[in-house]
Amino acid sequence: MNPLRIFATIGLMIGFFWMVSYLITTSVVPDEVDPQIAAADITRPRAPSEARAIKNPIPATEEIVKSGEALYLGKGNCYVCHGKEGRGDGEGGAMLSPPPRDLTDPTFQALRADGEIFWSMKEGVPQTGMFSYVPRMISEEEAWKIVHYIRTLKRS
Repeated sequence: MNPLRIFATIGLMIGFFWMVSYLITTSVVPDEVDPQIAAADITRPRAPSEARAIKNPIPATEEIVKSGEALYLGKGNCYVCHGKEGRGDGEGGAMLSPPPRDLTDPTFQALRADGEIFWSMKEGVPQTGMFSYVPRMISEEEAWKIVHYIRTLKRS
């Protein structure tokens, strides 16, 4: 067999396999991530990047943390969806998709800054059941106290 013919055959085979793999990947792999999947992904921040820089203006004292717990379990109604222990297993969150965040998850605690948690309470989180609580149900100061309480929920 002539070398030119061999190279042409190999080139056609490579081209054919490239075209098939291209067609398969473009039809199977989505261009955009489903918003519900993105919202459930703990590694994807729900708040804008500038929220990371927002610092909690209230010092973390035992009294503030206890106040935050009272707000979490009372006026803030956080427990309804996030559960009394913060595991995301509250009765109100049972039908939400994605489910409420497990606030005790060490990965969540490590990845999210206080400002991001506060931002979620203040602005709500699109594509989830988390709506804006500040100032509708709690004040900014109360939200910051809840952030301090949430930080105590971290499981080892």
